[in-house]
Amino acid sequence: MRISVLSLHTSPVAQPGQGDAGGMNVYVDQSVRALAAAGHRVDVFTADPGGLDGTGGSAEVAVDGAGAGRGRGAGPSEGQSARLEITESITLHHLAVGAATKDELADAIDELADLLNTHPDFRSADLIWSHYWISAEAALRARDNAVDNAAEAGDSSTESGDSGADAVAGAGQDRAAQAPIAVSMHTIGAVKNRDSDTSHERPQRLEAEERIAAEADLLVAATPAEGRDLVSELHADPDSVVVARPGVDHALYAPDSQSDARKRLGFDPDEAIVLYVGRMQFIKGTDVAVDALAELRERNPHLASRTRGILLGAASGAGVEAGGGAVRASSAYLRELTAAIASEPSVEVRPPVPSHILVDYYRAADVLIVPSRSESFGLVAAEAAASGLPAIASAVGGLPEIVEHGHSGLLIADHNPHHWATAIETLLTDTQLRAELAGHAVDRAERFDWGHTVAAVLDAVPDISGISARRSEALGAC
Repeated sequence: MRISVLSLHTSPVAQPGQGDAGGMNVYVDQSVRALAAAGHRVDVFTADPGGLDGTGGSAEVAVDGAGAGRGRGAGPSEGQSARLEITESITLHHLAVGAATKDELADAIDELADLLNTHPDFRSADLIWSHYWISAEAALRARDNAVDNAAEAGDSSTESGDSGADAVAGAGQDRAAQAPIAVSMHTIGAVKNRDSDTSHERPQRLEAEERIAAEADLLVAATPAEGRDLVSELHADPDSVVVARPGVDHALYAPDSQSDARKRLGFDPDEAIVLYVGRMQFIKGTDVAVDALAELRERNPHLASRTRGILLGAASGAGVEAGGGAVRASSAYLRELTAAIASEPSVEVRPPVPSHILVDYYRAADVLIVPSRSESFGLVAAEAAASGLPAIASAVGGLPEIVEHGHSGLLIADHNPHHWATAIETLLTDTQLRAELAGHAVDRAERFDWGHTVAAVLDAVPDISGISARRSEALGAC
């Protein structure tokens, strides 16, 4: 089967932990590889404002487009697409629309839909799997446009004596109009507002997500909790929802020597390491992590004096330039966070790292903290668990799927830094408990497998031939 995967607002090969890159990037990259391993041909489409790799740099890529030659080392101009061959079965395409930010990209959805509809690889898809609301909205608009164009072609061909079926085929939009669309939201705007007690999400997004829930052929939830949110918050038909838990690359994320990992990273063998991994933003609770470590210093100065809090990530969200992670002065949250970090001597910020180095951080640390205010799954907690690192995590979203309280980690019901400091102190001072939680975390992480993720999605996709027949009939082709 030929599958088009849409990750329009962020490239799957961008470095997670900065800008708009995070767990979703890992999800897309790993699920695409699992699809290819299962024998499918995959075309991945992005329009990341930072380019193919999300950095804004000029990757060496082949360039396709009207009037463009094929070359190396040059990025596409607007309306063209760059291409990167990831494997023989996976190609990454970049659609250039001139957007500099994710918000600008959201305002260019019609343009994205047009670019998709004119791309031969997208038009050849048997299945479209969209990630995040921008991708899903673009896919649905592209399908609507394809159906409208084919219907118009059918009307004109009927007048000239051609059959509707010939018109659809001649328009070159038959697969684009008939392919089922599966959607993974990753985050839901209404849920983020609810969980964080804010109204930060754009009305455009909130309205679009309800349309997506109504019109997509399949909605992919990471956990049963997310499935319930799709139904309760977006009024999705429960029969259109499938739960497909994300996976972990177990060949990479596995327990190993803590002392060896610390040597490689330059950590003291006797210090306590509290690790935070991810983008620095309000929804991820980075401020809670910093405040908890400051609280630990107040309650247990001796323990705090030998504790190092590592924030492994970069700035994200409002006030961050696309592709770079640079902080703009307009971001009050980031200014306050920067001040809090500067005033807490135990906290050290390090830039995001590739996965083969990230696993050493998991192995070197004593505890992971995941203080998210909203979290559809929490991939870093699953990766850490597979690596033998227990987590203290918020009891929100999908995190209880990964962290079983008192068995494979600890869950905190609120974001009071006092409660987080208490949990950190408990694990850092109880070596036996920490070891027991770590062992159970490894066992629990075995349930997360990327092959199982994609199998659950493909098994739930509505019958392709049935959908094709119904849509062809609607076009007058049957």
